[in-house]
Amino acid sequence: MASIEQDLMVMLQHLPIPITITWQSNRYYWKCIDGHGSSNDLVEATGQSLNYLIASLKTDLGRLSENKSGSIAQK
Repeated sequence: MASIEQDLMVMLQHLPIPITITWQSNRYYWKCIDGHGSSNDLVEATGQSLNYLIASLKTDLGRLSENKSGSIAQK
């Protein structure tokens, strides 16, 4: 594995919301929050994990916005 690949994987693990990418059995496996996936390609695995993270954050922001506006009843 090239040094830049290792550097990228380490950098992603140190984000405020970590993304873990590992290389096993000729595939890159990623985990982020409660999501996971895999790809034969590091760029694709990174893209999948970032898309998952962004979608999760958008969902959470939408919930926060709804709660602030009072449109969701409190239990």
